[in-house]
Amino acid sequence: MPRPVLVFNAVPHVVVAVARSLDRQGIPVTFAHVHEGRTPPTRAIRDSVQLPSHRDAPEEFIDTLCRAIETGGHDMLIPCSDPGLTVVLEHYNRLSSLLHIGCPRPEVVRKVLDKGQTIEAARACGIPTPAPCDLPDMFAVDRLRNRLRFPVIAKPLNKEDESKHAFKMRYFATFQDLRDVFLLDPQFGVNHLLQEFCPGDGIGIEVLFHDNQPLTMFQHRRLKELPVSGGGSVTSIAEPLDPELADQAVALLRKLDWEGVAMVEFKCDRAERRSVLMEVNGRYWGSLPLAIGAGIDFPFYEWQLAHGRQPVIPATYSTGLRFRWLGGDIRRLGSLFSEASAEGFPLPSKLGESIRFVKDFAGPTCPANWSWSDPMPALVDWRGAIKYAVSAVFEGLIQRARHKIAEYRYHGRRYSSVALRLNLLYFLGLRRARFPRDLSAVHSVLFVCHGNIIRSAMGEALLRKYLQSSPGQAAIEVASAGLTDQPQERADSRSRAIAGEFGVSLEHHRPQRLTSQLIDQADLILIMDYFNEARMLVSFGSARAKVFYLAAFGQERGSRNPQVSDPNLGTLDDVRRCYQALDLQVLKLATALAESQTEAREVNVAYSNHGG
Repeated sequence: MPRPVLVFNAVPHVVVAVARSLDRQGIPVTFAHVHEGRTPPTRAIRDSVQLPSHRDAPEEFIDTLCRAIETGGHDMLIPCSDPGLTVVLEHYNRLSSLLHIGCPRPEVVRKVLDKGQTIEAARACGIPTPAPCDLPDMFAVDRLRNRLRFPVIAKPLNKEDESKHAFKMRYFATFQDLRDVFLLDPQFGVNHLLQEFCPGDGIGIEVLFHDNQPLTMFQHRRLKELPVSGGGSVTSIAEPLDPELADQAVALLRKLDWEGVAMVEFKCDRAERRSVLMEVNGRYWGSLPLAIGAGIDFPFYEWQLAHGRQPVIPATYSTGLRFRWLGGDIRRLGSLFSEASAEGFPLPSKLGESIRFVKDFAGPTCPANWSWSDPMPALVDWRGAIKYAVSAVFEGLIQRARHKIAEYRYHGRRYSSVALRLNLLYFLGLRRARFPRDLSAVHSVLFVCHGNIIRSAMGEALLRKYLQSSPGQAAIEVASAGLTDQPQERADSRSRAIAGEFGVSLEHHRPQRLTSQLIDQADLILIMDYFNEARMLVSFGSARAKVFYLAAFGQERGSRNPQVSDPNLGTLDDVRRCYQALDLQVLKLATALAESQTEAREVNVAYSNHGG
């Protein structure tokens, strides 16, 4: 009987595919996982080994792994993920003295894990790659603003460090999106690979390379990915080999001195007849069950080569076969309902993707992990996926509800009860936002919000700007204040960072508390939301006649939702969207003020000319 193979650190359905491939040939499989992982409940895995964390206890980790290898009599180790490859590289000499390792030498694997080296090798072979964006710092971002082509994507520079990053790919649709990330992280351009975004289909060329030659090759095209912004296959289809892409994949693997299995990934824009290299995965890939189902049994062929046997490989494989990872598809659909964005990537239609999800049940498919004789891996995966999708859908709703509850608690029962009543009245159409009847007598404007650090501060600055650009207009005093009892010392840092985009500065703004004196001095008071109105009604009821919603100037008169929502708990982009709305509203306010004053002057002139 063959000695057991140790499969290490992989996505569950990839582990299952490798284990089933070897188990069909009577080769026992042991799965090694770190303490937080779980062994997939498949009959194809005969044993498992729990390892301590490599990050927290590296010496204990390698000692435990080597002891398991010796005790179990394993003669082959297959690392099935990039973190798994990284760990193996650190202990390559010790592990290779015990058994055969299913990957090349460390210096070769590092060329694949380091995306910069992969791209360099591809260019040396004449293989097109995405245009790079050399942006080491904010200065470079601003200097190259007019030369950058958007969208731009960012990826971790090295796969060895991917676990330390919050994303695998991030999408920037505009210059401001990119500039924002440098504002928050000045080292972003040093730690990430920035490239042009290349549209098209993801094409994977899978290869078993041995003695500098491809023993077999397989091609699939991705139809859906998880995450939506780009990742592993959720659904894909087996295709005939594209001769040009196959030649490029072989040339690149030769340049890298590769040995063993690998997937060379391209992005192909068929309309433009353009393809570019994306990356090389030096281990088994998510759609491996598709290749096996189509007739190319990569794991068994690799095992045969490792044991000095010549594999018998079919000259062709089945094309048109579709692969579906149902658990991933469920997670993907759930994420669409819970996320406002996917690292900046524009999300597809929820309705369209829901219909597509149902349609994908039609026709034969190659399942990722389902088997009538071994159903548990799929059942466990589906259960976890459904649990994730349901919680993802409701998490957003619950989060919004919690935010509202916290907001009402913060303002206290007295003001919150009034705000709730106002909310209901506006929603039912029983109360509508008023618009000032006469602005000609307005000589002072006061903007009011909760803290005077984001919304009212910007309203004041914008109105000053627009009034200065209107020569001949009568002088209007402009101020702002907050309803909080404890004003901060400066405007919000996000506000200061992006105010310049709107032609103003908040660097010298100093928040102040609303007082009766400020109210008495103002001819027009502009508020932002229901809580502002509630506080004004309760604490300054006598000023009711001159209190209006600023948003009334940017909407149809009588709006049912006249609020400018507070972005205080949001992101930099939330503040920007708030300011875009404020900019439009304040511009219309300034225009209305100018028109009213012009009309008043014309009336006065006409009255004077008639001897009034």
